[in-house]
Parts: sequence; structure tokens; C-alpha cells
Amino acid sequence: MTELAAYAPLAEKAAALGPDDDLRLAREDFPKDLPDHMTFGGLVLDPGFARSCTGVGDQGEPFEIADRTDGFEAYAEPEGFRQMGLWLLHFLLSGRTWAGLELTHPTTRITRFYAQVVDDVPRDHMLHVATQRSYSAYEYWPQVVWRHPFADARMTPVHRVEEQDRPFFAFGWSKDADKCDFDPDHADQLILQATPEGIAAMGCLLLDMANPTLGREEVNIETPVIGFAGTQHRSIEGRLWLPNSFAFNADTLDTLKLPPTRAESRAMKAYAESSDKTI
Repeated sequence: MTELAAYAPLAEKAAALGPDDDLRLAREDFPKDLPDHMTFGGLVLDPGFARSCTGVGDQGEPFEIADRTDGFEAYAEPEGFRQMGLWLLHFLLSGRTWAGLELTHPTTRITRFYAQVVDDVPRDHMLHVATQRSYSAYEYWPQVVWRHPFADARMTPVHRVEEQDRPFFAFGWSKDADKCDFDPDHADQLILQATPEGIAAMGCLLLDMANPTLGREEVNIETPVIGFAGTQHRSIEGRLWLPNSFAFNADTLDTLKLPPTRAESRAMKAYAESSDKTI
């Protein structure tokens, strides 16, 4: 497997771009072949995030309605997000339908990240596709990053994707014993599915987030059901963090400390309660 450091020269060019600059990324600018998996030590993924909301009626109802969405936290330094953004654009230009990253940082709780391109499906099921679309280059120019970058255009001044191009994120479990439990704590894979336009938008977002002047230390990609629409329906949520932000309480990825998993939190709570009873 190949390390994403192969993108360092392109990353250096992307980091130097200002708001009036652009960078044409052609297929020949990337390594010739994109393998099934590349190793990457610049990203930490934690499947422990969950967001809930409740609704209470105004007629004195004896109940409230609650909803919850699972999600993931992604932590990286600017260069890490930059290289991952370039990997997504390389993936799009490579003509592959899927590709993966083997995440090697010792802190990460998810060890595989997969991207899959979902091309247009004919609305007439009798119509069969002979060939998928292929691409030769992408014209990238940096844009200001908003906290909810894929929300509706009326909410986000920088419009990045159409509704049908929003990403879909899902957890994956490589062990058969875990696949039926759907426990995020045991997830060891994160899968991104999107149209070609959605893959490009996600790659550009990561490049923009790392931009020295236009970037942002926090990005929220929320579901359309209980959040600011940023994903497809049924998707989990995603939160992306740079160092020295609210959730990334460290200067570097190597000094990052993740919060306890849900299982660890339950164990600590049970221990505290049992200790109280013995006093």
C-alpha cells in the first residue's frame, strides 16, 4: 500500500492558493495507478458521536418525541485534510468505482475509510448503462468554509452541492459477529458514497478547510431529518475538526486524546454508582 504523502507536491500548491487563484488538477498530475488501499496516518476517526433532539407539544401531552442520529468525529491537521482531499479527487479522476484508506494512526478507532462513487442511475429501469462517465481534470479554486457547508443554498452563502449530490456516510463492521449488532463502538469502517459531483465537493471541502486564510476549524455535516441538511437521508452525521478547536483539544494529532467510548462511559457510571452504594 502507498502512503498519501505522495500527494505532498500537489498539497503544497493547494496550500498556497488565495481566493482569486485556481489549480487545475489533471489525471496525469497524480500517481498513475490508484491501488485498492493506501495507508494514511494523518486522520483519526471516532464513531462515538451522537446527537439527539426532543419535541414537546403545546397541548399538555403526557409525552415527548425524541430522535437520535449517530455520527463520527474526524480529526486531522491541515496537511492531513489537504492530502485526503487530493486523494478523493484522485479517486474521482482514476475511473475507479471504489477505493480505500488504511488508517494507521494509533489513536484512530476506525481503521478503514472507503469512498464509492455512485453514478447517475437511469429513471427508466428498462434502460441499461453501457459505460460510466470518466473525467480528465478538475478545476479547483478555494472557497470560504461555512460551519454547515452542504446545507441549503439559502442558509450557506457558498453553494457547494445540489441536494442529490450530498454525501452518504455509513459505518461498517468487518467482523461478522459485529454486523448484526450495529454498535458504533465496534465499527471499524467508515464508508462515503456520493455522486461524482458529491465526491468532488467533499474533496474540495477538505482542501478548503485546510486553507490558511479561508479554512475553518469546525465543520458539521448534519442529516436532513434533525439537523441542517448536509447528507442524504439515512446517512449518519459527520463533524470535522482541526487542532485547537472545541473538540480537538491539542496542538497536533499525536497529542489528541479522544473522549471515552460509550461502553467505557457506561462502565465508569456503573462503577461510580456501585462505589456510592458501598459507602
